Amino acid sequence: MLQNMRDNAQSWVAKVIVGVIVLIFALTGWESISRFSNTADEAAEVNGEVISKLELEQAVALQRRQLIQQLQQMGNNSFDPSMIDESFLRTSVLDGLIERSVLIQGAEEAGFDVSDQMIDQLILTTPDFQVNGKFDSDRFDIVIRNMGMPSRMAFRGLVRQQLLITQYRNGYEATAFATPVERKQLADLENQTRDFLVIEVPVADASAVQVTDEEIAQYYAASAQQFMTPEQVVLETLTLSRSSFFDQVDVSEDAVNELYQREIGNLAEQRRASHILVEVADDDADAKARIEAAAARINAGEDFAKVAADVSEDGGSARNGGDLGYVIKGSFDPSFDDALFALKTDEVSAPVLTSYGYHLIKLTDLKAPEVPTLESMREQLVQELKSEQVERAFVDASQELANLAHEASDLAAPAAALNLKVESLGPVERLGGEGLASNPKVMNAAFTDDVLKNGYNSDLLELDADTVVVVRVKQHLKPEQRPLEEVQQEISELMAYEKAEKASAEQADGYIAGLQSGELTMEALAQQQGAEWQQYEAVGRSSSDIPTPLLRSVFGLPKPTAEKAVYGRIKQPAGGFWLVALRGVATAGDVQVEEGAASQYQQFIAGQSGQQDFSAAQEQLRADAEIERF
Repeated sequence: MLQNMRDNAQSWVAKVIVGVIVLIFALTGWESISRFSNTADEAAEVNGEVISKLELEQAVALQRRQLIQQLQQMGNNSFDPSMIDESFLRTSVLDGLIERSVLIQGAEEAGFDVSDQMIDQLILTTPDFQVNGKFDSDRFDIVIRNMGMPSRMAFRGLVRQQLLITQYRNGYEATAFATPVERKQLADLENQTRDFLVIEVPVADASAVQVTDEEIAQYYAASAQQFMTPEQVVLETLTLSRSSFFDQVDVSEDAVNELYQREIGNLAEQRRASHILVEVADDDADAKARIEAAAARINAGEDFAKVAADVSEDGGSARNGGDLGYVIKGSFDPSFDDALFALKTDEVSAPVLTSYGYHLIKLTDLKAPEVPTLESMREQLVQELKSEQVERAFVDASQELANLAHEASDLAAPAAALNLKVESLGPVERLGGEGLASNPKVMNAAFTDDVLKNGYNSDLLELDADTVVVVRVKQHLKPEQRPLEEVQQEISELMAYEKAEKASAEQADGYIAGLQSGELTMEALAQQQGAEWQQYEAVGRSSSDIPTPLLRSVFGLPKPTAEKAVYGRIKQPAGGFWLVALRGVATAGDVQVEEGAASQYQQFIAGQSGQQDFSAAQEQLRADAEIERF
């Protein structure tokens, strides 16, 4: 059990325990609790309270480790830790430590406190500290140790600090409220509808736009990083497939014949049975008398099916004359089976006692097993006989390949030892390509430091249950600046489109100015564009019939007057623009806020207000604090 606890404690869930506590912990580390080193150099001071350099370094290390773990859990195993901006990380963590200290001091000054009982209750009820639903001290110690906590007291201190901050925040958020007027205003906004018209203004023909060589050169110089070749690798691969071993394994004819005999020996005779059941209650003699009376009726020549329908207490089969269908030996109680398989076709048994009661059994049909020929089964039998040998050979070869690849400086020796062919792949980018390059395991391995920078063979990669591969970087093609001559046409087309788009935007703005001044009518614009204004009426905020960017922008336009529409230009995601004429905004004056909706509005408004109040208080604490960074 202890080992299982240790394994489970390594999980991400266990490491991010107690919800929001971990969010702060990720930015701070445990040293902010204990302050073990009073002699350490100072990183910062908050109202006379020291944040040591040791504390900062431990928090930075923790944050770096958690960042790498999170990226790996997201499948980004190729992330290079050296890419982390250490200066930015250090500054960010120090800001978090300072912010935490300010909040704790503010909570304490406001009179908030956390009792030992509250901490005990939180720890005892945390699922990650439990085994079989009960708190387990061993698990507790393992989990907090994996979190980097030096002791139980250090963890309790962390919990106390976070609960203080939570209480302080809740003091603002929980006391915020929304007035009926505010709830009504929010309801009016949510139920607001808008009437508008839309016409499209496409991007002008970019092919007609002139771009000079000087403009291209300037663009190239200013955006050099945009025109780099992608980082690529040429790979060498060794692939080992389970299927390749089938041709290397032989089976004898005797083995095939032996397996064939076993297979056909398992083919069972099928018998179709009918029965009459009389269940045994308290009086066995009565049940026996009734089953014997049924047997007498059958022996007198009465139809078995009719007697079954009249007498049998097995309702399911009685409706079908007692029919049980085709069965094989072993389908029923041993006494039932023995009686059935001793009968001849159309013969009825004597009364048979089972755990269900007394039975009369009739054999209505007999099916002999259909025995396939050896030749029809040969391929199946050979594959089955080979499979076990192939499995052993594949596992052994996979292990040998892993060992050889680890020891060798290239793939030539492993290939020769296992009679495999070294194949080339690429050049391919980090995102992969076709074939093996489409497999994330292959590409992640290719761009690890050991393989890419140090020139090692990769570990054995299991692509699926039947295939393993080892890869090596044959050539590393680092990003290079593409010459201007190569990208000139690309830049020209890009700049031409940008110019055309800008000209179209200016044209659309000119249309809006003309519409607003009255110099241009909507009819004239439609005729000029060769398109029609699309009219929308009473459109709500949640409409699914209108593109989201358009809908969002329409509801962002100011309210028009009765005499004059409001116009706007909105960029289309695929290029071009929408011109919008907002003509009306309607709010139902009699909108009634139902109780459930009112509660939601209350929570939303109060939550927003509480967050704003807490943020303001936080900002004030920060402004009033004496903070010094060293």
